[in-house]
Amino acid sequence: MRHAGITGLVWLGTLVLAIAQGVLIVPDETPPDHRIRDGRPFRIKEQTVRVTIRDSIAETTIEQLFVNESSAPQEAEYWFPVPRSAAVQRFTMVVGDKQMEARLLPADEARHIYERIVSQQRDPALLEFAGHGLLRARVFPIPPKGSRRITLRYVETLSREGGMLHYALPLRTMRSMARPIERVRVQIEVRTSKPLVSLYTPSHPDAWARREAPNRARVEWEGHQLLPERDLLLYFATSTEPYELEVLTYRTGGDGYFLMLFAPSPQQRAERLPKHLVFVFDRTGSMAGEKIQQAKAAFTYCLNNLQADDKFNLIVFSEQPTKLFETLVPATPGNVRRAIQMVQALDARGGTNIHDALREAFRSLPIERMPALRAVVFLTDGLPTVGETSPERILQAVQELNPGRAIRLFAFGVGYDVNVHLLDKLCEQNRGVAEYVRPEENIEAKVSRFYDRINLPLLTELRLAIEGVNTYDVYPTELPDLFEGDQLVIVGRYRGSGRATVQLKGLARGRQERVQQVVEFPQRTDTMDFIPRLWAARKIGYLLDMWRLHQNDEVRAEIVRLAQEYGIVTQFTAFLIEEDMVLAHEQALMRRALAAPGGFVGAPAVGQAAVDQSQTAQQLRQSGQGGFGGAFRLSAPPQQATESLQFAGNMNPELAERAGQRIRNIGDRTFYQKGKQWIDSRYKPDEKLPRIQIAPYSDAYFELVRRQPKLRQYLSLGEEIILRLQKAVLEITPNGKKQLSEKEWRLLQ
Repeated sequence: MRHAGITGLVWLGTLVLAIAQGVLIVPDETPPDHRIRDGRPFRIKEQTVRVTIRDSIAETTIEQLFVNESSAPQEAEYWFPVPRSAAVQRFTMVVGDKQMEARLLPADEARHIYERIVSQQRDPALLEFAGHGLLRARVFPIPPKGSRRITLRYVETLSREGGMLHYALPLRTMRSMARPIERVRVQIEVRTSKPLVSLYTPSHPDAWARREAPNRARVEWEGHQLLPERDLLLYFATSTEPYELEVLTYRTGGDGYFLMLFAPSPQQRAERLPKHLVFVFDRTGSMAGEKIQQAKAAFTYCLNNLQADDKFNLIVFSEQPTKLFETLVPATPGNVRRAIQMVQALDARGGTNIHDALREAFRSLPIERMPALRAVVFLTDGLPTVGETSPERILQAVQELNPGRAIRLFAFGVGYDVNVHLLDKLCEQNRGVAEYVRPEENIEAKVSRFYDRINLPLLTELRLAIEGVNTYDVYPTELPDLFEGDQLVIVGRYRGSGRATVQLKGLARGRQERVQQVVEFPQRTDTMDFIPRLWAARKIGYLLDMWRLHQNDEVRAEIVRLAQEYGIVTQFTAFLIEEDMVLAHEQALMRRALAAPGGFVGAPAVGQAAVDQSQTAQQLRQSGQGGFGGAFRLSAPPQQATESLQFAGNMNPELAERAGQRIRNIGDRTFYQKGKQWIDSRYKPDEKLPRIQIAPYSDAYFELVRRQPKLRQYLSLGEEIILRLQKAVLEITPNGKKQLSEKEWRLLQ
């Protein structure tokens, strides 16, 4: 399966080896005996990128280990595409143990070099970098079967976008022609003068972000045997205010997209809300063995980490629930010790009476005047088998006990023998989250990471209001509570343009807290092209939940439409990525979706498939959460890269791999492969637009690149492409024209 990566190799004919971080080229004057005899003599064994950011200045160090696998020594030139928007201050370069002189070419001169290589080698891979400057240096001969370590260091001034400082590490190259890197690693240290509030990695949400101090954070990303999918993007903001609100936008035509980041200052600790928690422990017979031992350790961890002003109770259940205390009690050392003793003494026996256990839990949480986060933490590994077993009546009973939804319900389903629909619906109607612990996962680790996240609540009852533009399809549909260290990520669409007032309200210890900001929602802005796909992924996640829990044909049709347009691969849509997918009519797609095995034709309530579907929907709902807070704050340090954004988790690996080979997400567009041709998802065969065909590597081809620089990223896909533009359909094809008329050029504007 193809993974997102930090660097990759692209073979350009017989003499050029391109990578995302640099290019090795065998010069024309190299003696014939030393020319490359085997197809790919060079490879990168490992690469490490270290970045140090001090406010708006970033120093990047790239270390690459090249290996010459041929039987002859190889002389080469090293090329490095200078980041397009970087204000580079200085370069240093070391090859082996010697510092080298390198020449920095401006973008115009570099463009001619890139285009010459593309034309000579008849490969469009380097078009991706044609708008960059170019650093060029001669590399000492690499001995046969030997290696050469190249270290490049440069300093740049960061640009500001949407009120946030922006760092970009250029990584993209042609994945389909690349050889994987054995090991890649990126380490970024951010230090700021003011408190660091928001930190966001939209391109790599699986990156591990950790706050080490109010003014310092570390981001790490690592992978093995990887091919690159996208540049690494990092946004961060500082503030001395208690809360920071940032809004990023994207719009190139039609309605716009927005992404909103809301985070508390790392110094915002005085207003922490106390917690009133009831822990509900399933001690039934199916929990015997390792499961109950891990669950005991998990609950012991939670109890030991209660704060002095918290209150709690403990309920254990099998056929009947048993309360430790008659009501909530303060988290004194003595009360906590009694609860831990009860947990440690438990054994596994009996049936599963979920109805009565939850009834006792909600009755144990009376509404008091004192402001607090009230929640039930519920762990079970089975289906309701004793007492009331109807999921509908259990849901109704809990709803009657929590009419104002002031009490949250957080559920942990252990193993595959749980009613996933019941737990998901319980959490949905009680403003909580359901987590599932698979048989191979550790209960203690998952519960304790969850508890760390909710340990320090700051704001509850959050509400968003935007006045001045018309917003819609905003996700999450219901804002979660905000905890210390969290970062709230909101995405949506907007109509209209101009200045608008954005306001977030919440309760802090019962007191109304308000953050308000005037934001520009522009008519056109095209720098943050990652936002549309994040929005689409989140919307699909919510629609998948609606389909699983409520079953609706219109919802299913919308999932297919969005997944096709934005390139979001799920179990429900992966099987549609076939040669004729983008040419099919919607009705035909839906008929195949209904009949296809492995899709969401049914929505099982129990078993591995049910857990898979629930977690897939949840991961999509949290797409783009990368940075501080949210689900990604719970992850362990990176060991290996995960799928790119276009994949939802927990799907059939073979299905995902087949889909991944046929889809490319570039900028704000999605392309599907049909034979040798890459087809824009926005292209409709029956749409009556003029069709302009251009031959690759012709005069018209390179003139197009010069007139429309943004098209470079799409043309780098290959020699046969269909691209829908505003006034015409552009087709790159060997049978295309080599010269265009002025009328045709106007249609391509």
